[in-house]
Amino acid sequence: MQEPSSLDRALDEAVSLLLGAQRIGVIAHVNPDADAIGAVLGLAGGLRALGKEVYPTLNDYVPDYARFLEASANIEPAFPVDPLDVIICVDAADVERVGDVYLQNPERFQSTPVLNVDHHRTNPRFGRVNYVDPTASSTSELSYRILSHMEAPIDTDTATALLFGIVGDTGSFQNGATTPGSLETAAALLRCGADSQRVAFYLFECKRFVAARLWGRVLSTIELDPRRRIVFACLSQTELHEEGATVDETEGIAEYLRGIEDADVVMLMKETEEGSMRISMRSRPNVDVSVIATTLDGGGHRQAAGCTIPGPFAAAKETLVNAYDRLNS
Repeated sequence: MQEPSSLDRALDEAVSLLLGAQRIGVIAHVNPDADAIGAVLGLAGGLRALGKEVYPTLNDYVPDYARFLEASANIEPAFPVDPLDVIICVDAADVERVGDVYLQNPERFQSTPVLNVDHHRTNPRFGRVNYVDPTASSTSELSYRILSHMEAPIDTDTATALLFGIVGDTGSFQNGATTPGSLETAAALLRCGADSQRVAFYLFECKRFVAARLWGRVLSTIELDPRRRIVFACLSQTELHEEGATVDETEGIAEYLRGIEDADVVMLMKETEEGSMRISMRSRPNVDVSVIATTLDGGGHRQAAGCTIPGPFAAAKETLVNAYDRLNS
């Protein structure tokens, strides 16, 4: 008989931990993306179907494009005061990435068993149980594996949330995160009633008129560094306020710019209210932007990564170019 792999053992340990728990908190990283939101809501829905008390939590608000998921209205900014049996951290490359919920009370994460579910290869395995698979497309795919292993009922809302996460991290099955597992999981979720049309619409198509105008302004800033094959673009707070749009409505711009055939890397610089720059990086398969982001205290995946660095734009661009050159010298 073949010995179970360490990943199989971790899955069994995760399921055992959750089956023995009644009150469960689920939390993801700050500035949540589709995968973080999908995993939180997917696990919450599936575990509740098993009779568990589940508390979905995010440090930051749910972006507009994810609010079509009905259960997103139930996400709270903090865990309940009463003790929890288990805390599930999803899609967090480090425990501090869940934000103030951890930073303001780290003792709670030390006294409560933590199940760490993630697909970032840099994850330091901070949980009591660590179900971390860097080959997975998304944390939503891993969440489906857990629920399936528990034989949890998966209704339409839960399936849609999990598909939302998978489609988000795979770029609608167009980027390097697309794997046989992602496609097989998506098929299973469709059989459970996942609404793929609504997922695609809200992730990639739905825009307010002011957001479309903002896209135009960002696209007008693009610059090409032909030697390094990098496209740069900028988004200022002034542009946001003048158009009446939100930074969440720029989702998809970096992916769109990745289609420029003259470049291998996209670096979108978004100014924060404090004057720092949130950087969204995208790349072709031959460039690993997660390495660049990691050197700047960020992280992510081979073809999609990010970090936050000091501004203004000229200084941020110089920082990014220097980091790129150091890694390609």
